[in-house]
Amino acid sequence: MCKTSPIEAYADEICSAAKIIAGYCALEKIPQPSFEPHAPSVTLPPSAPTHVLEARQRLIGAAAKIQQLATEPSEFLPGLAVQYQLTASIRWLAHFSVLPCVPLQGSVPYSDIASMCNVPVRTLRSVVRLAMTANFLCEPVVGEVAHTSISSQFVTKPAYPGWMKFMTEFYMPVSCKFVEATEKWGTSVRKDQTAVNLAMGTELSSFDYITGNRDLSRKFAAYMKGVQASEGTNIRYILTSFDWRWHSGPVIHMAGSPGTVAIALAEAFPHLKLLVQDFPDTIKHSHGLLAVQSQEIRSRITTAEHNIFEPQPHVPGAVYILRMLLHNWCDAEATKILASLLPAMKSNPSARILIIDTLLPEPGTVDSVSEAMMRYRDMTMMQVFNTKERDLDEFKALFEQASDHEARLVLKSIRHHPGSTLSVLEVGCEMESESLAEG
Repeated sequence: MCKTSPIEAYADEICSAAKIIAGYCALEKIPQPSFEPHAPSVTLPPSAPTHVLEARQRLIGAAAKIQQLATEPSEFLPGLAVQYQLTASIRWLAHFSVLPCVPLQGSVPYSDIASMCNVPVRTLRSVVRLAMTANFLCEPVVGEVAHTSISSQFVTKPAYPGWMKFMTEFYMPVSCKFVEATEKWGTSVRKDQTAVNLAMGTELSSFDYITGNRDLSRKFAAYMKGVQASEGTNIRYILTSFDWRWHSGPVIHMAGSPGTVAIALAEAFPHLKLLVQDFPDTIKHSHGLLAVQSQEIRSRITTAEHNIFEPQPHVPGAVYILRMLLHNWCDAEATKILASLLPAMKSNPSARILIIDTLLPEPGTVDSVSEAMMRYRDMTMMQVFNTKERDLDEFKALFEQASDHEARLVLKSIRHHPGSTLSVLEVGCEMESESLAEG
């Protein structure tokens, strides 16, 4: 019996996963994924069954692997160059506001766009045609440009242009100074000794530099808004991250401004009462968002100033949410944050901490596309904040370091949803006397 070659195995995986997705779309009368100009912006709805969402992840992973197998080693660097220039092209399109000049329905000549944007038509054509190779814009008629499901998002979703500008005008030059930062500061965890300091010529921490620059701060806000709404970090995943239906205690979102997570939970679970905490200069951003919510939602969400390094008040049966929080801090500071919760956890056996963050996998244990997204985030945190994303052993080390002689933080469960780049670590507290008795 002939053994199936790796390239055939990945091809079979692609075929199998594609049939599951196409079959689901046909059954539910959902438009099939396509390259048509007005194809749906979402390949699969969030409500799709888990096995269908998992098929999508397998399809993406197998497609990436088969491309790697079929690509010659000598083509690796040219491939990187294409990605670099593709990113530069998207930045060019965003900077010159090209995308709003392309109608959402129909097409428009290159010459008309060039005139509206005051750019050379030859340059415009080169930029657009490179972007088209990534299904970003298309040319349905020679000489005319139209939107695709990807490029149209940069018109219909206001955060996207700012997101792209922040990536290309801040993250890209910062990443290019990563070598120099490592040479100069090595293992430093100081927030003013990062690649940002070298790239931007500042002595400020990244956060202070961004917030002190009005234009950059605006782009950063758009970037964060886009990230929160993107598939990998979408807030909807928190709705199934814990059995909220049976939770009767308060839900406390630490560093939870502006309150979007609390609002999502309040809308989905009418019995929940939520508290949004943040630093004094940040919590004020929650007030405007909460003010436009219904009275019913506002009545169940309160806000409070709180320093994440200070002890939490003792609240029976509380669930503390730490969403995309610990990755902002080095190990010593992350340990302090968890240790600040320990006194409240000791007096509340049913209390839980939900750490919602990237959980780095063992190399090669998930598909390469998903792993690349997680490791990209790890690199970014390192370059910008001198922090990191963590693997399971690193999280367990934090729990151990935050524990004391009376009680210890214990990992209860890990949840991960297909398509999400975040995992949910449910953490409880065990008294040392209980552990000894069980032993």
